[in-house]
Amino acid sequence: MSAESTPARPLRRDAVDNRRRLLHAATQAFAEKGLALDVRDIAKRAGVGIGTIYRHFATKEILIDAVVDEALDRWAKTVRESALASDPWEGFVRFMEQSLDLLAEHRALLDGLTDPRIATPRIQQCQAELRIVLAGLIERMQAAGAIRAGTTVDDVSLLMIGLGRIIQVTEDQAPGSWRRQLDIMLAGLRAGDR
Repeated sequence: MSAESTPARPLRRDAVDNRRRLLHAATQAFAEKGLALDVRDIAKRAGVGIGTIYRHFATKEILIDAVVDEALDRWAKTVRESALASDPWEGFVRFMEQSLDLLAEHRALLDGLTDPRIATPRIQQCQAELRIVLAGLIERMQAAGAIRAGTTVDDVSLLMIGLGRIIQVTEDQAPGSWRRQLDIMLAGLRAGDR
């Protein structure tokens, strides 16, 4: 029997527990500190050795993708629901608020969004898919005369990155203070608002 046809053996109970602890520790660590965190810190938080991390997750990128997968799915759902809103402007406002809430909650996503050098393939794939949906939402807003003429997906992406940086700087001392900046940004983007 070849190695390819050999069924995978189930993980031992201690291996399952180690994986669970690693994912929990990595989720907390990446949410608090972002993607630049060293995996040795995650091993220490989980109470395991560095080898245990690499037995479960061959690379840091695989670990990151396992941690952010659920958050990326939530983000994708937010974008899709926002794009289907009967009022495209209200859908856009909901998209911005919910996206920034998620970025404030999960610093790893913020890092992956703002720095392509550390974005994993899963984060990049999600960004590409969401960019298409956001482009459609912007087209609907432009057709309805709800957003400033000439606003592009790149404009919105850069504004989100800027608000993300505000979150990074202010969230620990003044949670939610980014909302005022979002309101100012939305007022600037809304057609007819001055």
